Amino acid sequence: MAAPLGAHTTPCGGGAMHRALWGGLGAAALGLVGCGAAPHAGAAASPPNGRLSVMGFYAAGDHVDLSAVLRHPQSIGVFVPFWYSVEANGSLKSHLDPQVLAEVRRAGIPITPLVNDGTARQAFLNSPWTRFETARNIADIVGTEHFQGVNIDFEPPVNRDREQLVAFLIDLRDMLPRRDTITLSIVPNSGGAYDFAKLKREVNQFVLMSYDLHDDGSPAGPVAPVPWVENVLHRLLALVPARQIYLGIPLYGYVWPVGSTHAATIPYSAVTPAMTAHAQWNGRYDETEARFTSGGTPYVAWWESLQGINEKIQLARRDHLAGVALWRLGYQTEAVVQLLLHQIGPQR
Repeated sequence: MAAPLGAHTTPCGGGAMHRALWGGLGAAALGLVGCGAAPHAGAAASPPNGRLSVMGFYAAGDHVDLSAVLRHPQSIGVFVPFWYSVEANGSLKSHLDPQVLAEVRRAGIPITPLVNDGTARQAFLNSPWTRFETARNIADIVGTEHFQGVNIDFEPPVNRDREQLVAFLIDLRDMLPRRDTITLSIVPNSGGAYDFAKLKREVNQFVLMSYDLHDDGSPAGPVAPVPWVENVLHRLLALVPARQIYLGIPLYGYVWPVGSTHAATIPYSAVTPAMTAHAQWNGRYDETEARFTSGGTPYVAWWESLQGINEKIQLARRDHLAGVALWRLGYQTEAVVQLLLHQIGPQR
């Protein structure tokens, strides 16, 4: 980075001009707490036919609470649970949670489960037979469970499998009714692993995983800085129509001991009092950071606050994208749900 990460910061509140930008939302209306909690006012929600769609990814784990989403099911357009993994022979390993499935269905939220690579090397793409078997098993699950489609999340991207990925998605598209959607999660800066010219004919939407520029294993730094997000998004826009793109938004951050590359994940719902007390908005990266000491150890934290979430919503609206994709549901609070409803509007 060209400048120190601590540069261009403003304390929580930021002065009269910053407060004026809060506009009609109002901190009190959203029950906002913490630095960056009051987002800049954006345009009013678009009419239903032009409104951003909200895709919410879900995986079970610590600090995961779906109660706010289930109280306001209209805040989420599509529920994308991590429920299936592909094995080397093309079979699917299920992680389906019957209770969550029943609750989400009662709430009336469409479900398109996430299918990931259980081999971590996309071994099932190596032969036409296992590619076909994988596609058929996914199509069978979508039909049997009456899902509305599927999300494909094969990571890390593998350049040598560029054409095999296209062939797999052609098979999957042919096996699913046209009303069933296929979304493909893509990693920024993939080094040419995706043949977008061919993929965009088979895939309904791409989910840009525009987060984790810094994470566990890297030095401390912003998780989804707006300048970087804008750059990777604009590279994708040169290859894919805007209405086929969902912009990924993290509902979390990381805390590093100063000087360490080992970070702990902090869900938005678990931001600590020390983080809130020392939070500052970094104007260079458009993300919230905090530097504090706990138990005699100095820490630095970066996370996506409400202000940062709203910045991404406005970016998606400005570039006329299909919508935003939240990683992950269960990390949100009531304030995040209210932000979605105020800035995007009901999904149904």
